[in-house]
Amino acid sequence: MLKNPQGMRGFASRLSALALISTALVAGLAVAPAAAASNTVAVDSASTARTALFSQRPYVALGDSFTAGQGAPPYKDDTCKQSRSLGYPTIAAALSLYKLTENRACSGANVAATAAQLAGLNPNTQLVTLTVGGIDAGSNALLAACAANPDPTVDPCKSAILASQAALAALGPQLVGLYSTIASTLPNAKIAVLNYPLLFKPGIAPVGDLVNSGTTQLNAVIAGAVAATGNPKIQLVDVTDEFKGHGIGSLIPYIAFNPKNLLADQNFHPNALGNSLGYGIALAKDRVFAR
Repeated sequence: MLKNPQGMRGFASRLSALALISTALVAGLAVAPAAAASNTVAVDSASTARTALFSQRPYVALGDSFTAGQGAPPYKDDTCKQSRSLGYPTIAAALSLYKLTENRACSGANVAATAAQLAGLNPNTQLVTLTVGGIDAGSNALLAACAANPDPTVDPCKSAILASQAALAALGPQLVGLYSTIASTLPNAKIAVLNYPLLFKPGIAPVGDLVNSGTTQLNAVIAGAVAATGNPKIQLVDVTDEFKGHGIGSLIPYIAFNPKNLLADQNFHPNALGNSLGYGIALAKDRVFAR
């Protein structure tokens, strides 16, 4: 039986470590040393640094269940399954100079639904983070079809794999269009496109290896779409290193999975540790909080 040790004391200590790391990164990037020789310029520089340190820049989160925080209940609502306080957007805002003004990410959101999330957003938004593409690539359908028999040569798994491959071929241009639309709608924003972690410990189960392979292909499409925009404000944040060694079946998993309830809403999504020490650390290491 798989276990998921997420004691609150252990999580609190790890989150404290994340806070120290992220705060150090933010402080080091946000506060420039005074370079002027005169007292007047030094005072002005210190004042500017304090203003930069304590000002908060508008930040919005978009996309699917991975940004909503579905793997870290309790939820704000039953529709979008946004985590009340343990999703990575909340953690990122708490540990940076950015203020999370809106989280519009929603369980089940595809590319089209994510584009619709842009309606009415503050045009002065300074940061956007998002995950999207998994639904379009048929990840849920593949997992459901191949769970009982992961043999890729036998239906329904075979058909699900073929459908996913066809969807991936069409997904790249859709993502390029979405990323470009976000950039034009929110022209002042840095856009951090996060990819997806490998959900399973390698070798833990045939279906796990199959899903991991599909995720690797999806991440390659996401990376290619970011590069194809040619927009320096659109940045890929690869989270796979942070989740390495922490898939389902590992000693300390960052992915939620309840073997007693295979239909649990949080299953196959980053848990509280995955949101903080996975997505949160990846954002900090890639200097997304710098401006």
